[in-house]
Amino acid sequence: MRAIDLDELCSTLKANKDKRVVLTFHTIGDRDAVGSAMALSEFFPKSSVVTPDFITSNAKRMLSYLGLQGSISTKLPESVDLVIVLDANNTFALGRIAERLAPSLAKMVFIDHHALHKEENIEASVFNDETYNSTSSIVYEAMKRLGAPIGKNTAVLMLNGIIADSAGMQNSSPLTFKQVAELLEIAKINFSFFSEYVHESIPVSNRQQVIRDISSAKSEEVGKYLLVYGKASEHANVVADAALKLEADASVFWVEGSTEASISARLRPPLDKKLSMHLGLIMEDIGHLIGGNGGGHACAAGAYGMKREAAQLAGEEAVKRIRKMMEAAQKQ
Repeated sequence: MRAIDLDELCSTLKANKDKRVVLTFHTIGDRDAVGSAMALSEFFPKSSVVTPDFITSNAKRMLSYLGLQGSISTKLPESVDLVIVLDANNTFALGRIAERLAPSLAKMVFIDHHALHKEENIEASVFNDETYNSTSSIVYEAMKRLGAPIGKNTAVLMLNGIIADSAGMQNSSPLTFKQVAELLEIAKINFSFFSEYVHESIPVSNRQQVIRDISSAKSEEVGKYLLVYGKASEHANVVADAALKLEADASVFWVEGSTEASISARLRPPLDKKLSMHLGLIMEDIGHLIGGNGGGHACAAGAYGMKREAAQLAGEEAVKRIRKMMEAAQKQ
């Protein structure tokens, strides 16, 4: 894989504007993955968005709000000139679709903002910059440089991705706030309306279950830090986010699904710098314990795999590593 900068990324996108392009993303596509792919597809008239497996309920609600149900396919076109992978920087995160994305199929470009995994020996270009809080933020910056028209729907898609990955705007830079303001203006909505739309789109039963999961979670004081962890019923990432909103400093939750395991970890910014901790790197290792892969950025990361019976073991291992790093930092 070859690293490229934003200028070269934009040049590549421009050179392939009228080509047959497939946009895809990591397994269980979330709002950032789906939103950035759908937004960038507007630049390519001959493009299709393909999911490796399925997308989250939050991503589905986002598409439903915009009237874009059924706009994502599970089948790759027979003929492709360029494959753009969003919100991932390696083929391992693509699950079973990676087998169909052979290097000979088409040129590949990765666009991501997470910690880099071990370099793969494949013919591909990668733009990866952790200073962006989300892939949607990168896509917005690229589309502006390309002079691409950005309509209301496209703005709302990127808003979803940027805000969803911002940890309540805690994982944000000055650029994040600038982009959110610009996109709100394009979409002609205010932030309170956007927040209410996200809140109302989540069924009451789901919100109630999050409260139950938090209530049954374990919490412990690690010196001056509060660590919260436990089993979630359905959406580990939602429960992990909720724990931070309730003043936890770090949280880990896992789900033992019918056929797979998923784990989500969160850290209150800027503790990643104070504790010299990067959750993405921790979850990359944890992913192997559940027969899958993991990754993310410093304060928000996750892992997914088919060894459902190992969900608790892997989740507790993540807790153990976070606890150890918290203890070590306070002894210095």
